[in-house]
Amino acid sequence: MVLAKQDVYFSEKEQTFNSIILYMDLDAFFASVEIRENPDLAGIPLVVGGNPKTKRGVVSTCSYEARKFGLHSGMPISTAYRKCPNGIYVCSSREIAFQNYHEESEKVMTILKEYSTQFQGAGIDEAYLDLTNTWDQYGDTPRDIAKAIQNRIEQELRLSVSIGIAETKSIAKIASDLNKPKGIAVVSNSEISKKLHLLPVRKIIGVGKKTEQTLIKKGLATIGDIATSSREKIFLLLGDYGLHLQKITHGLNYKPVGFFRGERKSISSERTFGTDQNDWVVIETQVKNITQKIVARLQKHALLTRTVSIKIRFEGYITFTRSFSFNNHLAEESAILKRVMLLLEEFRSSTKKVRLIGVKVASLKKEEGQTSLTDFLH
Repeated sequence: MVLAKQDVYFSEKEQTFNSIILYMDLDAFFASVEIRENPDLAGIPLVVGGNPKTKRGVVSTCSYEARKFGLHSGMPISTAYRKCPNGIYVCSSREIAFQNYHEESEKVMTILKEYSTQFQGAGIDEAYLDLTNTWDQYGDTPRDIAKAIQNRIEQELRLSVSIGIAETKSIAKIASDLNKPKGIAVVSNSEISKKLHLLPVRKIIGVGKKTEQTLIKKGLATIGDIATSSREKIFLLLGDYGLHLQKITHGLNYKPVGFFRGERKSISSERTFGTDQNDWVVIETQVKNITQKIVARLQKHALLTRTVSIKIRFEGYITFTRSFSFNNHLAEESAILKRVMLLLEEFRSSTKKVRLIGVKVASLKKEEGQTSLTDFLH
């Protein structure tokens, strides 16, 4: 394990850190932006996402007051409305999200980057910082720099964040969830057993609902169950994946901030119509708009694509995809748009109405002489 650049960086009571990794998570981000712009929304159940009247879309995020009703991100908006009919629902399209929320996110990330050059965005509302070599410039403990960052974001942008600090990215992310909202949690490797072992296995990055169910059936319901099992037992139950999870629970899966498994190879976007659509002028117009925006991103960042795809979902959630690969990489709007429209043509004769349409460009690469894809995508 490669952790320390020196022997020990920080010791507070029994805690000893070999690396200082900070994970920042904006609290109920979209909802917080809406409340900041309209303070009358504070203290009430607020849901940002699809339109409950049309019963289309999902919850993008919701305030903590709404979460008391069992609402959460990704929940169908119709389900959210049944659980919380008296909440305030803000319908947010993808364009609004990228125009307003993305701008606010960029402001937060700009602040974070001032504290360390080792930065890694993990989404519109999450990021990692490696503070191993910089934390002591801002206080006596890493908690001090976390508090300074938290206060600055709140004072300058009127947004709240929760922060986790640990020796690895995985543990820092888990820690950030311990004291939400507006919380700071510090977990050294020596404190993992005390602070994290009773948490459910789903708190581990990459463990979703289905994987959690599988783990529980095998008698592994908590982080502690995985951490304290023998390597032999874990391998027998889960193979290499089990050993990977156990490494995480021991704080041993160190990957540098800024580490990526590989360069992203696709960009996609899709739109759900307000009502199921059978007007092909409207459908084609939407497809053209999506394609033009994707091509604009390719050209802005000197990217080329070789494969284009469409996704079309009809009423009843019947979904089809079609793809085409060019002989060479390109970024010409006319060529990409022409091929997308040809892929769409196959479905023109359908008698079913269209619910959703999407476009994707894949097999991306930088033009010769350009910097890495990760410079733009992360």
